[in-house]
Amino acid sequence: MGHAAGYWLQQALNVVQLASFYLPLALAFALIQGITRRVFLSLGDLAMFGSFAAIYVCLDAFLRGFSDGPAVLLSLGAALACGATMGVAVSRLVLGKALLAHPMAFMIASVGLAIVLQETMRLQSSSRNIWIPPPFQGRFIFELQGSYPLRLSTMTWIAAGVSILFVACVLLLVTRTQLGRQWRASAQSRSLSSLCGVDVNHVAALTFGLAGALAGLTGWVSSISYGGASFSIGLAVGFKAMFASVIGGFGTLRGACLGALILAVVEVLWSAFFPGQYREVAVFTVIIVCLILKPEGLLGEKDRWSREQS
Repeated sequence: MGHAAGYWLQQALNVVQLASFYLPLALAFALIQGITRRVFLSLGDLAMFGSFAAIYVCLDAFLRGFSDGPAVLLSLGAALACGATMGVAVSRLVLGKALLAHPMAFMIASVGLAIVLQETMRLQSSSRNIWIPPPFQGRFIFELQGSYPLRLSTMTWIAAGVSILFVACVLLLVTRTQLGRQWRASAQSRSLSSLCGVDVNHVAALTFGLAGALAGLTGWVSSISYGGASFSIGLAVGFKAMFASVIGGFGTLRGACLGALILAVVEVLWSAFFPGQYREVAVFTVIIVCLILKPEGLLGEKDRWSREQS
């Protein structure tokens, strides 16, 4: 393989890897935005808790003599369970309460919850990052020699594959099942859905649980791919995924997927051709320009903001 072809193929693979990291959390934001019309800013820190759950369970499995495969599966289950449990717990705090009727109060409360979660984990981890030995010993599932060597890390691509598969299952759940139809109806109008017999609060609670599981999946992808967990990742990851969801279309699932892909493309291409220290500047500049040109998002509906808020 020639140098140019190998280089561009590697960048394309990098885009897929990075998009698989942002996808679950962007989809989680879209699920909650769609049914509550609110931005829940604590999802990044739910992902952070999921990453620590994955790291601790994986490390414990290694110490008990488990091989790489079972340890990774156990860590995935722990991250999903942690995120889903926290999502359902949060739903019990906000659903049916006056807090949901006040957008600014809801947003401030979610920021406060994010700070509580981050500080809790910072104290629990003694302000240290937690690391594990690389699963599968850092082996490559594919390696192509040439003027530009091409390598695919085993664990990174397992994580990317699991993430994409899980996101595909969630999209099928929303589009092909009764719960999905109830979610779409509630996203259109909570009051009309309730009049038609839909238990809107129950659907919303399940949505928070599913969004929490997606956040936990993001934490698992981060911790397993990079071999560590940090209490400080929630803010940056959460904001990027939220912006990906918003530029794709506020509360639309396809828009969240598109936004995550755009974010990954911008980050990878900037890192490939321009100084890396300006990458975040470039990413957020693109986000600002997209929102200025199309405030409702690339796939959003122009009348979304004027719909009934109940």
